[in-house]
Amino acid sequence: MSTLDSWCLVLLVNLWLNPFVLLQMGGQLSYLLSFVLIMQQMENGWTTGIKLFLVELPIILFSTYKIHLLTMVFNLIIVPIFSSVIVPIVIVAFALPQLMALLNPIIMMFEVTLKYLDKLPGLIQVGKPSRLITLFMVILALKIISTKQSKFKKRALTFYSLIWLGLWSWFKLNPYGEITFFDVGQGDSILIREPFNRTVTLIDTGGKMQFGKKPVAMKHTIAKNSSINYLQSIGISKLNNLCLTHQDIDHIGEASEILNNFKVKNLVFPVGVDTTQNYQRKILPFIRRNTKVIACLAGTKIDHLPMEIKYPFQAGKGENGDSLVLAGNVGGKNLLLTGDLDLAGERKLLESGVLNQRVDIFKLGHHGSKTANSEEILKAIMPKLAIVSAGRHNRYGHPNLEVINRLNSMGIPYASTQDEGMISYRYFLNGMGRWKTGIDEKESIIQ
Repeated sequence: MSTLDSWCLVLLVNLWLNPFVLLQMGGQLSYLLSFVLIMQQMENGWTTGIKLFLVELPIILFSTYKIHLLTMVFNLIIVPIFSSVIVPIVIVAFALPQLMALLNPIIMMFEVTLKYLDKLPGLIQVGKPSRLITLFMVILALKIISTKQSKFKKRALTFYSLIWLGLWSWFKLNPYGEITFFDVGQGDSILIREPFNRTVTLIDTGGKMQFGKKPVAMKHTIAKNSSINYLQSIGISKLNNLCLTHQDIDHIGEASEILNNFKVKNLVFPVGVDTTQNYQRKILPFIRRNTKVIACLAGTKIDHLPMEIKYPFQAGKGENGDSLVLAGNVGGKNLLLTGDLDLAGERKLLESGVLNQRVDIFKLGHHGSKTANSEEILKAIMPKLAIVSAGRHNRYGHPNLEVINRLNSMGIPYASTQDEGMISYRYFLNGMGRWKTGIDEKESIIQ
């Protein structure tokens, strides 16, 4: 049996055991790269590394949205060690479990080494290519490494490089901006990104509330499956602002994950949040040295923040009534975000006169609770569209039926992340924009 026959047999057996193996990055890389090694006669180690890099790059970018500049070097170092050391160790450990205690430290050392290499400088956040581009680039890479015509190979390699350079430039100079309400379940997380990535602001992070007396280890998966995944897929590696409206877990519970995955220039929150236990335990330990911490009140000016701070007027305790309120014109739309501000806070806002214009987009306060969203504030701002950010079948009954009836009676349309998932308004510098995720495909909600 030839090597290629053995490869085919292993693939068939693996597909029988796990039909989805080729839908996972590990399976795709394993079989594609091993196929390349079988079909190609490699002249030297560097040639092997380059050819493997060309083939694996599209798959890595499609799955992780980033690539390390030292990947070729990693291939040269890791692949021989893995095939000649790690694989035999695993086989021996499987056959002789008695030796597991002796062999396990070697495997652990290899894993620690991989994690260390991954943290070396050189990681580039590119973004996610489409499936069509990914497939085309894999085919082009296979053609490049298999052809023997040097003239064609040079031209194809140049074309291959220009496509990736163009894709990277597109993500870095993305011409449209957006207002995006992430689907984070029972919580808030909102992205405001200006065209060409001039500023990127994330307001709240979402987070899972814990109930009961016994503390449970938090599994930070909400942001990874929503804001982090999305931001990295469009090539974002740093945030100008991370704004935290108040200290509730469903608003700041994933802040540590955001701080770990992105360079954050400004960490913004209302005065008083930094005195809470949630801040001390879940945020403070994860703040990087180059992040500027800004505790603010109404009127505080922050560079590169595309909205104005309208509330609170005095220091609080990080509670709902102390929520950070942001207002501003984004993409030609007047936007108002009130966090979990309660009825008393809304009255203070109205009495202060800071809400002096009509609003196009209003995120309902406190997930659509009846403890917010008074008739007075709705009449004062008369939003053209209200957004509800709440979890499906949540225990609080958000959005409250009384609030929904109020919106209907006032003729205010609304959309909820419960029904639509992620809700996004994307706009260009010329003022043209459109809603995504099916709020209204004909764009008739906001004129």
